[in-house]
Amino acid sequence: MILTVGVGPVAQAGEWPTDKECKKVAKDADSIIKGWCVAVNRRGGNCLACHQAMVSPWPEGFPPGGNIAPPLVAMKARYPNREDLRAHIWDPTVKNPNTSMPPFGKHKLISEQDIDNLVDWLLSI
Repeated sequence: MILTVGVGPVAQAGEWPTDKECKKVAKDADSIIKGWCVAVNRRGGNCLACHQAMVSPWPEGFPPGGNIAPPLVAMKARYPNREDLRAHIWDPTVKNPNTSMPPFGKHKLISEQDIDNLVDWLLSI
């Protein structure tokens, strides 16, 4: 599987753009790559502040991810229904009012398209 990052090189599955490369990702890039970029963006999803992502190879220079939230692994098995995962990202307080995860959609922290891209990436790992 070949994914076009949109910054020149072609990323093979498992090769993820760096934070710097994510800033240059083309609008027509693959939604999985865009989702990864949302997850690593410290001003966007910033998922890796709390979660560890199980991707290989791990991008050089990236911190390993947080350990205060569940690891992002086997997401398709954990969320067989795509809409359940999307709803959880949109507002996790619906199922757990005491969660420390912010309601990304409800509070408009990231766009609806970013949530869709993030879900695509999560279901790919």
